[in-house]
Amino acid sequence: MNEWQRRQLVIVACWWAGIAFASLWFQFPYVKGLFQQPPPSLYPLYAFAVAYVALRTTFIFWLPHWLGRDHWLLVPDMSLLAIGVYFTGGIQSDLYLAFFVPIVACGLTYRVRFTMLVAFMAASLHLLATWHDRFEPHFWEYVATRTFFFAIVGWLVSFIARSEEDRRKREAALQQELAVAQERARIARELHDSAGNALVAAIQHAQLCQHLLATAPEQAQQQLSGHIATLRQALDEMRELVFHLRPVSLSPSDFVSSLHQYIARFSQRTGVQVNLRMDELPQLPPAMTIASLRLIQEALTNAVKHGKATVVDVVLRHQGKELVGEIRDNGVGFDPAQVQAGIGLQTMQERVSALGGNLTIQSEPQKGTTVKFVLPL
Repeated sequence: MNEWQRRQLVIVACWWAGIAFASLWFQFPYVKGLFQQPPPSLYPLYAFAVAYVALRTTFIFWLPHWLGRDHWLLVPDMSLLAIGVYFTGGIQSDLYLAFFVPIVACGLTYRVRFTMLVAFMAASLHLLATWHDRFEPHFWEYVATRTFFFAIVGWLVSFIARSEEDRRKREAALQQELAVAQERARIARELHDSAGNALVAAIQHAQLCQHLLATAPEQAQQQLSGHIATLRQALDEMRELVFHLRPVSLSPSDFVSSLHQYIARFSQRTGVQVNLRMDELPQLPPAMTIASLRLIQEALTNAVKHGKATVVDVVLRHQGKELVGEIRDNGVGFDPAQVQAGIGLQTMQERVSALGGNLTIQSEPQKGTTVKFVLPL
């Protein structure tokens, strides 16, 4: 379950609590005294509210992509509340308290400026729903008091949301700095272990060839052939490391081009068949663009280096409010319970966690490995 679904669960939980409150509230003697008899539309309205909240709950669990962006849900939410206030006593109705649900819901989405607009809308809709009671005693005192409460709650939620948003940004920046430091350490190790060792071997080959040129030219020729192959391998590894260090383009078209270019170079260098399937992607945040490319790079490297794979399928799709990536290989696989996560997998997990996503790795011996990451848009 992603962050968006958890947020929506909090909102529908408030709605279910409000429906329970409305059911109990209408049984109170002083509420019954507001009506000589219940309005004929009250019970159908209550049944409609239950069906509406049940439908929202169903979408969250089974059809989350149907909701898309949840801005538009505020319209039926607040309209239903205004109708409920109108039919349950007008200015005497305590159902106006439910207007705080959409106000708090906006704060949960970190839309700071939008929160105050929703508070203003709540005050306006409450006034329209109670306008038929404008000649009742103390009507304007009620309206002014409740509008003040809407404004205060809206301001508090905006303040808390802004503070939380700033905290999340600082935490994401720290996570990004940590990921950069770990990436530099990994590249330094790879330079030392691969390119450094290759260059040392090349120097030793050159020194050996220098001694053999005068005494054994044919053996020197063989040594030179091996020397050239070692240097070519070192050059390929250096180019690969430099490609990792290149800045990632941020636009969707450039990101797709960079990914295709990397996979083509990877297949050419390793001989592994990589099959890429991608949906048409929206404009991704810069951090998500960088993270997606680095995650795919790390998964491909692990598939060849540790999994000995010969075929890898890379799938990147846009699914509702999520970006989903899957990297499946036909390698030797492993038992996740018996293998400790290395630096590469830890770095991948930290990249995904910094963006509020999920990373799962499924593998069995001799059955390949599947790496799946889900990032909220």
